[in-house]
Amino acid sequence: MLKLTIFPEGFNEPSGSPFAVKALCLVENSGQPYEVIVTPDPRKAPKQKLPVLEDGANIIPDSDQIRDYLESTYDIDFDKGLSAEQRAVSRSIIRMMEEHVYFAIYSDRWQDDDNWSLTKNIYFNDMPPVIGGFITNQIRKGAVAQITGQGMGRHSPAEQAARIEKDFAAVETILGDKPFLFGEIPTAADYTAVPFLAAAAAFPSETQLTKIVQSRPNLMAYIARGKDAFYPK
Repeated sequence: MLKLTIFPEGFNEPSGSPFAVKALCLVENSGQPYEVIVTPDPRKAPKQKLPVLEDGANIIPDSDQIRDYLESTYDIDFDKGLSAEQRAVSRSIIRMMEEHVYFAIYSDRWQDDDNWSLTKNIYFNDMPPVIGGFITNQIRKGAVAQITGQGMGRHSPAEQAARIEKDFAAVETILGDKPFLFGEIPTAADYTAVPFLAAAAAFPSETQLTKIVQSRPNLMAYIARGKDAFYPK
């Protein structure tokens, strides 16, 4: 049986990490039996990141590698029926979400001082208060350094929002009036786009990103369809 280790639920999602939710959608729709292991601590993971998939002696870190493993091991094609051009667009959407949109979500949660207090309560509510403040501040310091090093954190919230709005407009254009990005059947791009859009929309207070997603009814309906079609029940 497959074992998928992910971060705990958060922000009204099965996991606070959209990468973990993506992996959960892939495993859920692989047709293979699986169980979910939840932990807030990724330090024992091969790359000190989650999600991680275990299949017997095989340990597969990273959501992209999890997809590759499932497809090659179990003869699955998460882009079945797509043309070569559609597959190229799919990969572009996935990369846009994971390498650009994600860091705006990350900044929204960790870099903004007001938002950080809410993020801390969601992620670290069970941590003893005596040591919790020191540890969470150190974790936040590392997160902000990563966001700044990547580059997104060097932009103001308004500048970040202007960049991400163009990404979301691109997704909305590709989606059009179709149920999913490439038609009636969800594919790998949907398994990524929906968790990342949901993560951007679901922060418990209004932010630049929540306003962008929530102001687009087509995207909000798309998120709802995706959750109904391929999230674990």
